[in-house]
Amino acid sequence: MKSRFFSIIVVVLLVWALAASSLAAYYWLEYSKYKKLYERLSVKVIVVNVGIDYGNGTVIWYNNTVLPAGSTVLSALVQVAKVEYKVFPFGAYIISVNGVSEKILSKKEGYSWMWYIYDKKKGKMVLGPTAADKYELANGDTILWKYEHWSFP
Repeated sequence: MKSRFFSIIVVVLLVWALAASSLAAYYWLEYSKYKKLYERLSVKVIVVNVGIDYGNGTVIWYNNTVLPAGSTVLSALVQVAKVEYKVFPFGAYIISVNGVSEKILSKKEGYSWMWYIYDKKKGKMVLGPTAADKYELANGDTILWKYEHWSFP
């Protein structure tokens, strides 16, 4: 009786070891396949965070937005929002984001859309250095579009 019980335990352990090894091999092969795919795609896409600050306390974030490599700040905004803009020789000028349009109150005052990028060295958001369609994003960038009041003295 003991030898039969021992034989059953050995067979069960052998079946378990074979099944576990087969599953481990299968999942390793799947992991390797997807790792190669990820490595190929990672040079073709970037992942960025895009925020929209409507100037009224409402800020909406589109984190982990996947874009083609070479995308600009403007193309990131167009990916997550309904955007109206005009293109000039110096670059694109944003007129409206999700129905919130610029307001020119006078020649010296108004509300417009401005973009910011997170500067890791400074640890804060800084005003974008160029027009949104001229700035190429890098993987991991965080940008914020703000509807802001401006004025000249």
